[in-house]
Amino acid sequence: MSSKYGRINDSDDDSSSSSSSSSSSSSLSESSPLILPAQQVTPNYIDEIKPDNTKNINIMVLTVFLMSIGFTLMMPSMLDYLNWVNPDYGSKYNGLVTAIYSAGQFVASPIFGYWGNKRPTREPLIVSIIISILGNALYAVAYLFGDGYIPVMVIARFIVGVGAGNVSVCRAYASETSTLSNKTQTMAKMSGAQGAGFVLGPAFGFALSYLKNTSYNGWYFSQYTAPGYLSVLFALVNVIVLILYFNPQKPRPIATGILINQAEEERLQAKIKSNEPEEDRLPVFVSIYLFAVVISIFAVFESVMAMMTLKYYGWGPKGNGFIMGASGVLSVVVFVAISTPIIKRIDDRKTALFGYVNLFIALLFLASYDNGPFRWETGLPKWQLVMGAIFVSIGYPIASSLIYAIFSKVLNPKLQGTKMGWLTAGGSLARMLGPIWATALFGVADDILYFTCAGLTATGVIVLLIFYRRLTPHKDYIIPAPVAAAAATTTPTPSSISVRNDDS
Repeated sequence: MSSKYGRINDSDDDSSSSSSSSSSSSSLSESSPLILPAQQVTPNYIDEIKPDNTKNINIMVLTVFLMSIGFTLMMPSMLDYLNWVNPDYGSKYNGLVTAIYSAGQFVASPIFGYWGNKRPTREPLIVSIIISILGNALYAVAYLFGDGYIPVMVIARFIVGVGAGNVSVCRAYASETSTLSNKTQTMAKMSGAQGAGFVLGPAFGFALSYLKNTSYNGWYFSQYTAPGYLSVLFALVNVIVLILYFNPQKPRPIATGILINQAEEERLQAKIKSNEPEEDRLPVFVSIYLFAVVISIFAVFESVMAMMTLKYYGWGPKGNGFIMGASGVLSVVVFVAISTPIIKRIDDRKTALFGYVNLFIALLFLASYDNGPFRWETGLPKWQLVMGAIFVSIGYPIASSLIYAIFSKVLNPKLQGTKMGWLTAGGSLARMLGPIWATALFGVADDILYFTCAGLTATGVIVLLIFYRRLTPHKDYIIPAPVAAAAATTTPTPSSISVRNDDS
């Protein structure tokens, strides 16, 4: 007999069970009530029995990694690509072409997440990657459209952003198929893949800058078009891997306990359900806000770094590449560190707070105290820049990964795709709007910008502390006390595992 909490055999179904087992079961049912008063039901967090999905989760990690490379691969050359077609295009349209990617992801993330809930995971993944292939190919040949170059570029980047909406599907699948105790480690691995893609993408783009321009019948293969073609190649590899090796299974979350018989289970479930409040969405929206704060701060750091180093040190692409590259490498190291089993020993909320505090300290270092009431120094000393970059590189991966982990736990264990889409959309909106207001404030005074960002980070800390007790695992991860008592004396057999094939 299957149940939400496990699979059991009635005594009538198992003729080989001993009389002593039957009598002990009867004794248990008579001596301890199966439905306890509400105040006696204590939460016991459980891990679901799930099949080994390590290979499938790793394919999701690979997908996020390749999609992240596809996003950042053209960043080093995009401005020059615009100026190559028309010297006036770069200053006018670079911000639009950059931001429109996030707009596409913002729109598509909830849609693909919902699709992933209703259909086999492979479907939205392959379709979204094909969409990104079309967008990247259009980006590579946009120069062929003459006066329509800018509209085509905008459309191409929007299409690529739509394809990147599959990140919500990847994260939802990884969360749904990992146990409660492994969610933090799994989500950190996903974030680490994204961070590594963000670091290696510009590195590949920088390497492509050494290509010589070649043309054939009006078709150019150059440092400007090559990133689009290479992104197409990465996407094709991704599709092949999904078709050949991705064999998903989504388990039904179940607990390790058993119940005496189905009638008693139904009475227990009816009692529990009648006492349960409706779905609590407050932790969901709190997590989305916390995530948007982290992404917004990092987007500000990325977008104004070049302007800041040019203003204070006269650095060009080489100097900026060094500081951003070093920051990226440190971030990847931190991502790897928090994806190890040791992260399970620390409460997710405390680790997230640690990440936020690091971001707050970083922003105080990055502000130049040569304006307004401070006037403590002239310009921004390089040691402050280095310290700020170090704290950002530590705080961002920790805060972003742990908020993802918290979010994956406050959601219902099943069908997380749509709400993962909400989270991805929130991050996309922050990444789209952050550079806009950051550039405006930097034009006024960079210390005002960083103090504003520090205040925004402080709101994240305050919100996390206020709702600290609400950011706990979803109630479906809790096994009622009567079931927990039965689980303590019974171990399910392999045949008791109930699994839904994702492709069914």
